[in-house]
Amino acid sequence: MRYLVKFTKEENIKFISHLDVLKTIQKNIRRAELPIEYSQGFNPHMTTSIAQPLSVGVYSSGEYLDMVLVDEMNEDEIIARLNATAPGGIKYISALAIPYKEGEKKVPQAMAMIDGARYTIKVKYSDVSSLEEEIKKILQKDEWNIIKKTKKGEKETNIKAMIKEFKFWVKDNSLVMNTLISTGSREHLSADLLVKYIQENTSNAITDSFVDVKREEMYFYKNDKLVPLYKCV
Repeated sequence: MRYLVKFTKEENIKFISHLDVLKTIQKNIRRAELPIEYSQGFNPHMTTSIAQPLSVGVYSSGEYLDMVLVDEMNEDEIIARLNATAPGGIKYISALAIPYKEGEKKVPQAMAMIDGARYTIKVKYSDVSSLEEEIKKILQKDEWNIIKKTKKGEKETNIKAMIKEFKFWVKDNSLVMNTLISTGSREHLSADLLVKYIQENTSNAITDSFVDVKREEMYFYKNDKLVPLYKCV
């Protein structure tokens, strides 16, 4: 049985790489004694995959893991076992069984489903006296053009079309943004590129200061609406 597991990557482990997080989760699965399925062949490995890697330095309250168990298990028991043996910095929130019936359309892997992600981003400024007005002017623009790196090279891209929601406020010499942006294989805007655009188009941004980025949730399109990934069944 396939399960979609929602988990957190806390702020205290935000500098741990994606591969190290995956290895840690796989060790966690073994400690929890879950009947995990392994691939066939000379080098068997757990049938687990994280929906979308987090950049180093980013933390999250809405990460997703696909895993396949040999035996069907109660979803609450899966979470209880994982949390009982979880390392610091990772907390498991929910597990969703994704059954497959012959003749029915198969639910894609999480990494293939993702269309959007919500972030809370904090950018530091040396002076915020004009910041609110500057952001309001930016929001009135029809296009937010910036150089974006692609597999074919660099090109100027209008990233405003990839921003589905954008809220902001100014607090403690920082600009705080809560935004839902296109993410995934079909259309992708990184939080880093959004931050770069905002910094380049506002005054007094401290560009050499660490930017606090938290991913809140991941989404997919269902009936032309972006809904959280845990509602995929």
